[in-house]
Parts: sequence; C-alpha cells; structure tokens
Amino acid sequence: TCMEIGMYEKEVEDKEIREIAERILPDTSFGKIYRICEQYGEEEADCREYDVYKLVTPEGDRMLKKADKREVSNYEKYLKQKDFCVPEFYGRWDDGADIWIMLESIEGNDLRDMTDELAKAAAKSIVQIQNAFWNHPDRERFEVYLERISRRLACIKDEPEIGEAYGLFFERQKPCHRTLSNGDFLEFNVIDKNGQVFIIDWGFGGIMPYSLDLARFIAHATEDRATFPFYMNDEQKRLFLNTVYENLVEKLDYEQYLYDIKLAVLNEYVEFIEADEDDDRWYYNHARELAREILAEKEGR
Repeated sequence: TCMEIGMYEKEVEDKEIREIAERILPDTSFGKIYRICEQYGEEEADCREYDVYKLVTPEGDRMLKKADKREVSNYEKYLKQKDFCVPEFYGRWDDGADIWIMLESIEGNDLRDMTDELAKAAAKSIVQIQNAFWNHPDRERFEVYLERISRRLACIKDEPEIGEAYGLFFERQKPCHRTLSNGDFLEFNVIDKNGQVFIIDWGFGGIMPYSLDLARFIAHATEDRATFPFYMNDEQKRLFLNTVYENLVEKLDYEQYLYDIKLAVLNEYVEFIEADEDDDRWYYNHARELAREILAEKEGR
C-alpha cells in the first residue's frame, strides 16, 4: 500500500518534552503532544521525525521546536518587537546542549496553490518586515552569506553566460539594500490563516539583501510544478513583486528593483546547479536563459 506523502502529526507522550514546555511556560497547562513528521516516500521507512512538537493548551496550540542560535536571535532581536505576521514567540529553554523555543501554532494552509489574493497578502506580510529593518547595520549574517555565494561563484564562473551573469549578481550584493530576511521564503514556509499570511521558520534568516526573499518566493513556483510542488503563474509573480514595491517606504528605482530580483533569481537557479540537484537540467536551462537576459540588459544600461 502506498503511503500518503506529506507532513503529518503523530501523538506522543514524551516526558522530557513536557518538562521543557513547562519550564518555558510554567503557568500553562499542557494537554496532548504531537510530533511533526514527514512522509517523503512511498515506503513505510521513508519517514522523517522532526524536533518540532505541537502542544495543546487551553489558550491555543503551541509549537515547541529545537532551534539554533540564529533562529533564536531572529525572534528575540527582531521579530518579537512588533506586530508582524509571524508566530508569537513565548520564550526559550537552553539546557546547555540544545535550545528549545516556544511559538504560537499557526493553523492554516501553505501557499503551494497560489491565488491573486494570496500573492498580495504574502507581499504585504514580507514588506512590512522589510520596511521595519531597511538598511539595518547588522552584518553578521551578511558576512556568512557573502562567503557562501563566493564559493558558488567559484563553482559557476567558467560556465558560459551563466558565470558572467552570476558575477554581476555577486558584485551587486555589497551595495544592495539590506533588511531582515527569512532566508528560506518558500511557499511551504508561509501559512494562510483566514486571508492573512504568516511567515514561519526563521532558522536561515538575518540581515541580508532585500531581493533574496522576493526572488526565492517566485523562482521555484511554476504553472506545471516543474521543480517544487508550487503553483504560481507569471501574472501572480508580477502582482507579488508590484505589491511589495508599492508598499516599500523607501522606494528604489523600479527598474533597479526588478534587476536586483532577476539577479537574485539567477542565484536561486545556480544554487541547485551547484548542489547537483538538477537531473533534468531545468535549473540550468532557465539559468542560461535568464543570464542572457541579464547580460543584454547590462549592455542596454
């Protein structure tokens, strides 16, 4: 029998998890506990259990997850300060070996089936955060990012057209405006809750070029779900990008804005080429086509 592929919740009774939750929220009564799991193949053994748990409380469900220092910092330093469309942060527990954080559980559907309304709602959620931290001076996450893309450049630089265009992307990153970025702004990290879009999973986030999140959101969504299982047509992509631009407090030149995003989309394609996760050459072919467009646009500037 084929297993149903996707995320699911498995009820567990875990004394350690319950104790950690009670340390973070000592005045809360915790009921049932569910572990978040993923069935990624059709065999029974093709199952991944995450260090993420949903805990039932009288005040609503809470998520307890093992986090790294970066995700904790993003919540404590940036996200809990304002009324952003992100899970509410309730606190953390550090036992010396692991860090656990308690978050609001956002119930709803992800955005793998895009609509015009969801495209606009996602744009408004991300641009609210971008506006709040526009040109933030923190460079720690940015320096790590620069090292990463410099290695990617070394990998792709000898590839005709793609390597030259990726060099333009790399050159643009230092002067590009930076803001708080999710770092993995894909459709399954965004939840539609009654028409309002919430952004989850901030483990890859930090202060980085503004164009990265916008590019990642549109780069892997297609009308035929060719790469990821995300549907999004070209008109919805334009709607998303234009809604972000309309709501930016500090406006860039519109053509520069679109050019920055094209460069960052190229980076998304090259990431999968570099990682050798491009069996049917979808990313390579699209990278080459986009590289030609970027190089032609450079000539016309």
